Amino acid sequence: MLEQRVARLESVVSEIKDLLQAQRQDITEIKIALGRIEGKFEKVSGQFEKVDGRFAGLDGRLSGLDARIAGLPSTWTMLGIVFTTWALGSGILIFAMNFLKR
Repeated sequence: MLEQRVARLESVVSEIKDLLQAQRQDITEIKIALGRIEGKFEKVSGQFEKVDGRFAGLDGRLSGLDARIAGLPSTWTMLGIVFTTWALGSGILIFAMNFLKR
């Protein structure tokens, strides 16, 4: 009876050993795959560093853009200039016509 129990226990332990060895192989394959993925992430992170540097340069170029846009005349300023020149032209024309009439 004891020998049967030992034989069953040995077979169970043998199965456990086989399972552990299979898991060891799976874990080794997973480690290899993770190493490949890690290498790809390093490449991608290097590319992000390049893009970050580009954005820093772009930020430097755009820093004075808001002041330049604020310095542009607005629509109302442009309309004021147009209507003022029309009014001055009309006034000069009316003055010239009245002056030449005499």
